[in-house]
Amino acid sequence: MDILDRLATYRAEEQGLVWEGTFGEYLQLVRKQPSVAETAHSRIYHMISAAGIDEDEAGHKTYRFFSRELFGLNDSLDRLVEEYFHSAARRLDVRKRILLLMGPVSGGKSTIVTLLKKGLERYTRTPEGALYGIKGCPMHEEPLHLIPSELRADVEAELGIRIEGNLCPSCRMRLQSEYDGRIDTVLVERVVLSEDERVGIGTFSPSDPKSQDIADLTGSIDFSTISEFGSESDPRAYRFDGELNKANRGLMEFQEMLKCDEKFLWNLLSLTQEGNFKAGRFALISADE
Repeated sequence: MDILDRLATYRAEEQGLVWEGTFGEYLQLVRKQPSVAETAHSRIYHMISAAGIDEDEAGHKTYRFFSRELFGLNDSLDRLVEEYFHSAARRLDVRKRILLLMGPVSGGKSTIVTLLKKGLERYTRTPEGALYGIKGCPMHEEPLHLIPSELRADVEAELGIRIEGNLCPSCRMRLQSEYDGRIDTVLVERVVLSEDERVGIGTFSPSDPKSQDIADLTGSIDFSTISEFGSESDPRAYRFDGELNKANRGLMEFQEMLKCDEKFLWNLLSLTQEGNFKAGRFALISADE
């Protein structure tokens, strides 16, 4: 195939990934394919399973997702997939734990993380891994968070899904200012995860504790906009550009975690146990990663 033909095919495929509709139309997608509303843990587990699992007579499993890059780690990978991702996908308490990879140099830790990140990029481009978020949300918000808590039980029973989490401050404000509180008219778009674009995949690397700011993790107030919006607590005056913000709905790699200053770890404790973290002057922000 000619290179230009390949580029044209690729461009057509990229255009095919674009979808935009109202919240009402998104509900129809959820009704047909409930997996679009699954959690980040569940999405990763199904991504690994979709690549194929081989099992020998002794019951030892080999995951094709890892088999081209990793060798001799079958037992560790089995524990990773079954004891962590599978259990977390079923919403067991293991999902409230941080996955900490420890081992010697060249032990495969970075390779595992790289495979998961690249795999998510590819998987969210497939029909099975399709992911949707509120259009314009800096955290790629799950649209089902728009449903008031009083109505969630009925919606969950009707659609056969679970709804956890609340709207981020930005979406809460936009719901009233742009949509006049009409949830059914809120625009939803398809989200394709990308590490390069900082969409659903983030990486945090600790540096000098004296110079690194917690804003690198949770975002920060943009003081240059306060005169325009009148308050530090206005969501429009906040930069939702921390790694936790950008990695929402996907995966975040926290490098050298045990060497990090403890003030950065407090946010991770709240995030894992409660599913949210404190950012600036706002109430707790929900996250799914």
